Formats: sequence, structure tokens, C-alpha cells
Amino acid sequence: MNQNEVLIKESIFTDQAFSSKEEATIMAGEILLENGYIKKEYIDSMLEKLETQSFATYIGNGVAIPHGMAEGSKYVNHTGISVIQVPEGVLWNEEIAYVIVGIAANSNDHMGVLSALADAIEEEDDAKKLWKETSIENIFNLLSMSL
Repeated sequence: MNQNEVLIKESIFTDQAFSSKEEATIMAGEILLENGYIKKEYIDSMLEKLETQSFATYIGNGVAIPHGMAEGSKYVNHTGISVIQVPEGVLWNEEIAYVIVGIAANSNDHMGVLSALADAIEEEDDAKKLWKETSIENIFNLLSMSL
């Protein structure tokens, strides 16, 4: 894998189901771990963020963005994201998240990744495409245009 690839097809999962936002966050982190973006400790940082600053993990239009605390960035090998589609949704801060985007970014890349994601789902119709799309290839192409 190219060290500069923020999104790879192996980091995209469709048709998943979760009983909690914690479960979804752990899977988002495990995908990042399996693809070499993070060290295992980053998943704990993601769960801490969820517990202490949950408001910062849902960005609207059915999209949640679990990520680690600022000090957790020391466990990031290189910037990357995982994408999990949840057709039935999962409760997230009184909202329903249909797309979970796990983010691993060092402090320099963090805002750029968030900005690119915001562009990709700014319009509700664009976000809804991600909710329903079953092709990993198509999800990859939709998100790659922004990243």
C-alpha cells in the first residue's frame, strides 16, 4: 500500500449492523489497524473521544466520524480512513448514523481529512448515496473525488 493513500478499498465495508456506537467505533478502528494506519492503542483513544466528546463524532446527514483524542495521534502510523455502511443505521447522539467513517490522522492532516469529508457529504443527497450504495468500488470512487 502506498503510504499516502488515505482511503483504500480494503477499508470499505458495506451492509454492516451494530447494536451501539461503541461497537461501530471499535470496528472502524480495527479496520484502520488491519490496514496499517494505526497502532492498537488508537482504538482506545477513539473510545475515549466517544465517551468524553461524543458531540464531535457525528457530523450530520447520517454520517458519524469516530476518531481519537488529540494526544492519540501518536498512535497514528499515517493518515487514513475506514468507511462502514450501516443500512439499518445505528443510534449516535440522538441521531441515526448510516455511514461510519473512522479517521486516523496526525495533527497536520486532521483538518484536511475532515474538510474533504464534509465536502463529500455536505449535501444530504450526496450522503444518502453513501447510505444506499452497495458497491465498494462506487463508494471508493465517490469518496476519492474529495480526498
